[in-house]
Amino acid sequence: MIFFDISPDILSAKLYGEDTPPRLESVCDMSAGDVYNLSDITMCLHTGAHIDAPLHFVEDGEPVDRLPLEKFIGKCTVASANGPITAQWIEKNMPWNCKKLLIKCGGNGYLMDNAVFELCRFDLDLVGIDALSIAPEDNEASVHRELMYNDIAILEGIDLSKVDDGDYFLFAAPIKIGDAEAAPCRALLIKGLLASV
Repeated sequence: MIFFDISPDILSAKLYGEDTPPRLESVCDMSAGDVYNLSDITMCLHTGAHIDAPLHFVEDGEPVDRLPLEKFIGKCTVASANGPITAQWIEKNMPWNCKKLLIKCGGNGYLMDNAVFELCRFDLDLVGIDALSIAPEDNEASVHRELMYNDIAILEGIDLSKVDDGDYFLFAAPIKIGDAEAAPCRALLIKGLLASV
């Protein structure tokens, strides 16, 4: 099996807009005479590889700790796109048996409304993208809500630069944070596991 870590380092990940920059602070330091090392971290929950829960854009939506884990674990397909992702791209690149789709766009893609409507025709568990958001800045709410209303989980901020198009096994379970609208995850792709699952 070959493992691909598709999670950027939290401390050096690109930030969306005015999100709080992550900060790691030493509380105890062995080099300063403490018995052990201990750190605190401050960060926006949407930093690096992360899952958006419905609560992010739906007032009474489910928080991230209540989302079913099977949405984030299982067979997936990686497909490359260039620029905005349209319904035509979905029609051409979406395998009918795909439950989890990761879109590789080098950080400069996003879903157009017509692409979202096309995706919702499939029995999809999850859509992910290697950009800071699945949506354009001027249409964040509409794109997110349509996916969320159709029970499609959203994975953003991943790094697919070292991953070829094709089929993989995805593990991207969010950290369990009660009543939060999002959570970081350690997103991994595994090649060579598909035959045994």
